[in-house]
Amino acid sequence: MGRALTRLLGVAACAFLFAAAASAQTWPTRPITMVVPFAPGGPADVLARVVAQKLGDDLGQQVIVDNRPGANTILGAQIVAKAKPDGYTILMAIDGTLVMNQFLYSKLPYDPLKDFAPVALIALVPSAIVANNNVPANTLKEVVDIEKAKPGTFQIGVSTPTSQVAAGLMNMLAGVNMDMVPYAGGTTQITAEMAGDVAIGHESLNVALPLYKDHRIKILALTTNTRSALAPEIPLVVETFPGFDLGIWQSVVAPAGTPKPVIDKLFAALAKTMGSADVRDKLVAAGIEPTISKSPEEFRGFIHAQAETREKVIRALGMKLD
Repeated sequence: MGRALTRLLGVAACAFLFAAAASAQTWPTRPITMVVPFAPGGPADVLARVVAQKLGDDLGQQVIVDNRPGANTILGAQIVAKAKPDGYTILMAIDGTLVMNQFLYSKLPYDPLKDFAPVALIALVPSAIVANNNVPANTLKEVVDIEKAKPGTFQIGVSTPTSQVAAGLMNMLAGVNMDMVPYAGGTTQITAEMAGDVAIGHESLNVALPLYKDHRIKILALTTNTRSALAPEIPLVVETFPGFDLGIWQSVVAPAGTPKPVIDKLFAALAKTMGSADVRDKLVAAGIEPTISKSPEEFRGFIHAQAETREKVIRALGMKLD
């Protein structure tokens, strides 16, 4: 009886695996939901809608953008973490979702490393260290030299956990301690910047660049590790302070347990989508730089490396959001 039961279970398991493999090979056969943990209108939403349209064309099924803002991307992340791992629910995840939230919250309701299957890094959203036009410096080094000569000369505005971490790492690498001034949002911060309420700030490039081109603010440096095609003349923080790489990034992940053939097929479709000239043109015009990781495995390694860097800064700053 025991052997018969074992044999029956073995047959059932094989049948299940065969069915799962067959399902993965035919995926997708119905629309896919892309959860975006932000409200409509921002860079993440713009990216999602441009990508969803082309990705749907490449996969032969509609990709529906589902905006689920709230709790620093936690609400949307929870939805996908608990979704059926069949490839029909995916998440547009940012650096905060997969890297920083685990260090910022004592009780995060999802595990960024265990609850998701990484698919691809798809975009960089450059951010900038900006300055009021009255600041007597035109480079990041000049700002740091002034601050070192007279500590307390400058304050730096921050409006998100990512901007706070970036400012903290810059302080650490530069050997200064510019006080951080928190703002409720990027618009409030950049308005205060132009008014001279704060000398230095950290802002997304898509917000800062039009003001820079209109000569209403200065951009001292970008926080990514490559210069932006949107303004190649602007230097990088890492060019002045080696070891700095804290650009904002966007990615796609699926629920953990999603079959590898589905992950691989989704990755291949994303690679095709992000390589499309039409997609690239639309994203660059919106201040977003499209990219694509070499593989889901490489993206997993990228997440771990980013976590190591950002954890050190968050611990040093004593940051907590709960």
